Amino acid sequence: MALAELAPELSKKPAKCLGFDITHVGLSDGSVRRAYLRFESTVPHKLPDRLRYLEPVRKQLAALNPDDIDESTDLSVLRRVVRKHLKGLPDQDARLALREDAAELERWLSTPGLQDTRLYFVVPILPDAIDVLLTERPPSRPERGEAKMDMADGAKVTVENGCWSVKWRRFYLSLYPSHLEDIHREAGQFRDDARSHPMIDGNGMPIGEVRFGEVTGIKRVSKIASPPMFKRVDYALDVPGGHIVAVLDSSRGDFDESEVERYFHTLRVLNYPAPTSEQATARTTHPRDNQ
Repeated sequence: MALAELAPELSKKPAKCLGFDITHVGLSDGSVRRAYLRFESTVPHKLPDRLRYLEPVRKQLAALNPDDIDESTDLSVLRRVVRKHLKGLPDQDARLALREDAAELERWLSTPGLQDTRLYFVVPILPDAIDVLLTERPPSRPERGEAKMDMADGAKVTVENGCWSVKWRRFYLSLYPSHLEDIHREAGQFRDDARSHPMIDGNGMPIGEVRFGEVTGIKRVSKIASPPMFKRVDYALDVPGGHIVAVLDSSRGDFDESEVERYFHTLRVLNYPAPTSEQATARTTHPRDNQ
């Protein structure tokens, strides 16, 4: 069969062709060339029967670069299959089964010639999977509290660990609940920047005190007048319930920050942790007192 005729058959094989060797065989009517194709088997080793429930996890990990498999890897697939696997088992039996599964998986991953060993990632997780994956824990409160603000209709708000990212019209606003010492540090940096970059010909980093109802603090405006025009406004604010560092910019280059500032009187922090004795002492000094 010619090599071209072999192609359709080869495409059906679960193997990777590495090339072919040509040999000459002496026959009475002349020399005939025969091609011997070399293959690398890509047929995956099957998981042992007791570990077949991990096949969805194996497929998930196979789609990832090995360097990307770490503590940030999504565990939702593993959580789902483990929960289904243990359904109906008493707690002690379930824990024993998972320890045995981990030992069996480690033995299987040591199989000679096994190419894909990404499931090693699962081995240390399985014995404690009930506690690590299946035990419901109340969400912990963000250590700096949770930002809150009343925004205009149409604003898209993303909340993560108490921080807000807001997209509204062409504005981008970020709110970071902060400790008092963070506010002091930011305010000091604002003043240093204002001294180093005075406003000249539309370029500079001026600062000013602000008040929005009960919200008070300092803001820094960073501006570059020459094209492309740039503007960004940073705030270090004392708000009801805590402190917030805010950053405002826009895709428009130049903008009127008062369009967003008109909502700042509603800024607040919820669930701010009780201050330590050191923080309580530091609270006697306001960020604006160090000018």
